Amino acid sequence: MKSVTALLLAILLTFTVVTAVNAQSTEGIWLTANNTTYKTGETVIVALNASSATPIQGFTFQIRYDPACLKPVNAASTVPGMNALPLPQISGLADGSYASTTPQTVNGVLAEIRFTSLKGCQTNLTLESAALAIRNESGFAAPLAGVIIGQKEIALSVDKEVGVAEAAQPSGSILPLDAPPAANRGIPVWTIGLLAFLLIVGILFGAFKFFGIGSSVAQKLSTPSQTATLEIKHGPRAGQSFALNKLPCYIGRDPENEICLNDPHIIDQHAKIYSANNGYYLMDLGGETFVNGQAIRRSSANLKPGDVVRLGKSALFVFGS
Repeated sequence: MKSVTALLLAILLTFTVVTAVNAQSTEGIWLTANNTTYKTGETVIVALNASSATPIQGFTFQIRYDPACLKPVNAASTVPGMNALPLPQISGLADGSYASTTPQTVNGVLAEIRFTSLKGCQTNLTLESAALAIRNESGFAAPLAGVIIGQKEIALSVDKEVGVAEAAQPSGSILPLDAPPAANRGIPVWTIGLLAFLLIVGILFGAFKFFGIGSSVAQKLSTPSQTATLEIKHGPRAGQSFALNKLPCYIGRDPENEICLNDPHIIDQHAKIYSANNGYYLMDLGGETFVNGQAIRRSSANLKPGDVVRLGKSALFVFGS
């Protein structure tokens, strides 16, 4: 009987030791609070805790809160080498991230998170997510696997009686947790600035269009400084010379063209001459167009002084400048 009892005690002792070892080696994160009762205006402080046998190089957390009851202020970590990494904040969610260049062993408080109580209310702080970060084999940050999130929620009671906010600044690496302004507080300043900028651009564009400023500047940049001419050598209007004062200059059988050539082998709008890059160009518009004997079909060719242009079967002119 005594041997059986001794055996049972040995088994129980072994189970207790194994359980204790496993509990100590478990990687975990949890929330705690020294105080859960506050007055309006007082500083609410909760702690993010962690236990890890594996040295870490960072941690993250997201704590859900009621923006009608609480306003996030900051987080502070006293873990050696942990530096705050500011993140854009969303109203109702305090989002924190810390990183270290060297691995750190943690077993206790990772960071203290501070809020200001806004009014009398019953509310909760909830650890929405949290992670411990390590450097993987490739040298990149990665979450530590197997981390258990323990206590996630802290119930708070805020009295409507006004108290005094904590004056002392927290020690360690401080992370601001200021939430963005509420949407009903008016139009953001950057929006007003953007609207003013667009209004000014619109006014300037209208003035440029109305007074022809933009077109005159563009014309000065693209039009050659010296006026070119076309001298008709053969065909209708042979012997005449035309100064290219107006560009683009359309050539064809239609009388509406700048240069009208009444020739059955020339179509209504046969070609056009235009300026670009401080030079002159001839574009074929669907007829038979040649520059120095080379056919130009639905494309453009650069014109140089002395170039011979043929339209249709027999209309020839020489380009000069």
